[in-house]
Amino acid sequence: MKKLLFVSAVLAVSTVAVAGSSGGQQVNIWTDSAGQTNANGTFKAVRNSADTQQYIGCSLYAYDTSSFSATCYATSATGQYASCFTSDANMLKVVQTLNPASYLYFVVNADGSCDRVISVNASYNLP
Repeated sequence: MKKLLFVSAVLAVSTVAVAGSSGGQQVNIWTDSAGQTNANGTFKAVRNSADTQQYIGCSLYAYDTSSFSATCYATSATGQYASCFTSDANMLKVVQTLNPASYLYFVVNADGSCDRVISVNASYNLP
């Protein structure tokens, strides 16, 4: 009887361990009312998408001149592309938080610089 209770308890805990909200968003790219290009997506959903076209992310660059910058980029399933660059210290901090549980949103200024970079790291974004 004790073995049955133990097995039941383990199964109940296992079920709880994988429960919870799960979400994700494919890459979306659009132009807002101010004329700025916007892009967003969740790493998990994009990586697990059925197509082989879309991707989203940011790359960090450090140079021997002590400069530090990032470029964020995205391509949608339909082939739309957006990218921006930044050396803003606060945006660089956001880029450094990106991980497999990340949702990334960025806005591109007319000159190609980033207007904003936003990351949401949450359990519902995990694979």
